[in-house]
Amino acid sequence: MEAGYLVEFFDQRRILCGIVLELKGERLHVLAQTNRELTLARKRVLHACPSPLSPQLPRQQLLAHLEETARKREALKDSIQLEELWELLAQENQALSAREMADLWFGEVTADQEAALERALLADRFLFKYKENLWVPNPPEMVAQLRENFQREEERLQEMEAAALWLKAVWDREKAPEPQSAPYLVELLRHMAVFGPEGQEYAQGKAYLEKARLPADASFQLLVRLGVFQEDENLDLHRLEVPQEFSPENRDQAVHLCRHPPADPYAARRLDLTSRRCFTIDGERTRDFDDALSLEETPTGWLLGVHIAAVSSLVQPHTPLDQEAQERATSIYLPEMRLPMLPEEISENILSLLAGEERPALSFLVSLSPDAEILDWEIRPSQIRVSQRLTYQEVDGLLGQDPLLANLSRLTELLKERRLAQGGYELKLPEVWVNFTPQGEIQVTVEDQETPARSLVAEAMVLANWLSARFLVEQKIPAIYRSQPEPREPINREEPKRLLELYRDRRRLSRVVMDLEPQPHWGLGLDQYTLATSPIRRYLDLVTHRQLLAFLHEAPLPYTPEDLGRILAIIEPAMRRAGFLKTRRLRYWLLKYLAARVGQKKEALVLEALPHRYRLLFPDIHLEVFLPAAATTKLTPGDLVLVRLEKVNPREDQIKISLA
Repeated sequence: MEAGYLVEFFDQRRILCGIVLELKGERLHVLAQTNRELTLARKRVLHACPSPLSPQLPRQQLLAHLEETARKREALKDSIQLEELWELLAQENQALSAREMADLWFGEVTADQEAALERALLADRFLFKYKENLWVPNPPEMVAQLRENFQREEERLQEMEAAALWLKAVWDREKAPEPQSAPYLVELLRHMAVFGPEGQEYAQGKAYLEKARLPADASFQLLVRLGVFQEDENLDLHRLEVPQEFSPENRDQAVHLCRHPPADPYAARRLDLTSRRCFTIDGERTRDFDDALSLEETPTGWLLGVHIAAVSSLVQPHTPLDQEAQERATSIYLPEMRLPMLPEEISENILSLLAGEERPALSFLVSLSPDAEILDWEIRPSQIRVSQRLTYQEVDGLLGQDPLLANLSRLTELLKERRLAQGGYELKLPEVWVNFTPQGEIQVTVEDQETPARSLVAEAMVLANWLSARFLVEQKIPAIYRSQPEPREPINREEPKRLLELYRDRRRLSRVVMDLEPQPHWGLGLDQYTLATSPIRRYLDLVTHRQLLAFLHEAPLPYTPEDLGRILAIIEPAMRRAGFLKTRRLRYWLLKYLAARVGQKKEALVLEALPHRYRLLFPDIHLEVFLPAAATTKLTPGDLVLVRLEKVNPREDQIKISLA
């Protein structure tokens, strides 16, 4: 090859003609038909032949010749029926060079014809493959497969193009034809939004978004604009596959049970307590009432009644309804929604201890001395009628007016004092609630959990749960117990305590555990403990009821230790999941509350100094945040500092603050 040669080469997937202006060792200085000079490696040359033109001719004359040659070769290429050549050569499985193939097609071959045939071969996707400087015809079955693959790829690209146009239109809030793949795309976007980059289909979804020229994190907002997700969609529910609806079968069964309740298997043995004054004390928004209280004066002191809804008389073991309750394990109460363990048709109706309605119950009847010493107690299936529904706030207001409520408060306070004196510890942190105005505005309320009304109800429930555990242990009935090991670090029980100390204590406490063997519960100061006071909302309580009732009626126990072990393996992670959901969702709404206040200043309590940052607490909403620590910043746990809200992103669980 020398200066003046006409060469062909690929440039950005297009074959160009060029003329060699100069040789530079193993590289060629070439003028391309696009009027661009470039340096080519010899191996990039597809075809080369002498040219009648000198490279010293005027540039425009050279360019005109290159353009004319390219047009001529393209026309010749279009005249070649490559499939005819393939049919001829495939029969004999004969491999030829491009020049030999051009000679076969054109006869006496010219450089332009050879180049044209090579162009046709290079444009071919199916018929030939290049191997060792020869073109080998593909077998017919391979040709068919290659064509089928190509067709599929073309359809995929067309589908992706249509999908990208639709996604872009959705993003821009414009109208566009919905592609056939819309259901698949929605599911793909949902997978991306829920699982993020760790999801198995994230790369595929990202490819669609890139085609639409949208950011990789656009999936959530696209789903919002499509009406699939709400702006405040709880992605944790999807990520953890938490059921948000009951199966149609169980919903229908709940309706049937409500309309046609089965015969009560314990009816003949129920103690008639319908004449006693029973009342519920719950929050204003409570809809499922599973515990009621009663108190009567006796010659020796008082008879305290803790009456629990008899869920076990309606929901039978091993039924589909029971199975779904077991899988849910507990009702989940979130600021914006409720996910009950049992369908509302029964949990808020026939099972609930509604005022004015007769209901079967499991009653814990405890004889107390005037100083709240336990004189005697029994557990009895009963029939009760709640005469009054009270709220915590109402009871707090009535304690000075209603002698019965006042005595109930005094007795439960004495019970608590005696229990705590045995070694218990009460972590007196308030509870944070998020509510919404009719206009959707977020309201944050911090409620003291130590009000007299809340305290008396809590202590009555602790008493019933402890008596359940004691009965189960004494009668050697297999059961699931709750316990709490001693703290990881010593806790000072002296009061009062500052907020900083309360948060430190919370971190020192050991996790509550569930087991088939009774163990002490350090926080409650009790030698054994289980749960039996909320069977509408917790599956463990329902299991406890079934074991107690079977024993009381001298019937076979429904659960063996092995059965309970299997149940525990299901409900324990489900209950942890519920706790995680509640914590995460409360934090989301608190961050959303703060997002409307970016730029404002807030007081924060320093909880802990960590490497390169501080853990702070907003005391007014009990939200923990982190403050990056500059080298010059010196803060001490217990300090109150003023910070500025710089940026808040609830969806990403991000909050940025700075010292004001």
